[in-house]
Amino acid sequence: MGRIVVHTHGRARERAYAELVTMYADRLRQRGVRLEAHAARLTHDEYADLLEIAAEGSSLLLLDENGEAGSTASFVQRWRDWRLGSETVHLAVGPVDGFEQSVLSRHQTLSLGPLTMTYEMATVVLLEQLYRASEIERGSPYHRD
Repeated sequence: MGRIVVHTHGRARERAYAELVTMYADRLRQRGVRLEAHAARLTHDEYADLLEIAAEGSSLLLLDENGEAGSTASFVQRWRDWRLGSETVHLAVGPVDGFEQSVLSRHQTLSLGPLTMTYEMATVVLLEQLYRASEIERGSPYHRD
């Protein structure tokens, strides 16, 4: 069964975001999803290098507003594919100014939609969508069509 690792460049600075990140990370930990918050003091290139090393031999998807977007149903299918696969999937929320094009061009990208949002908000939305996908897969009433 595949594992999912969510990488962030730093921890949420605002308490409300930090609480949501912690809540969803705790819920997801039971489902094989791990959150790794890397030091915010890392430069863009250091963070990108760290991600590429961590994901060596695995899949690395970078969150980017211009990445591949989809519906909840398509995200659930991705979740199922990731969980049924044998490799670890690394999902990375970029630094404050996003990933540079030179890094984006080397990896798959995933979008949470066309709106621009802070990296803290993107982290919360990503974790919530992972949790939602896990709940849909379980057949719980969390998600309503």
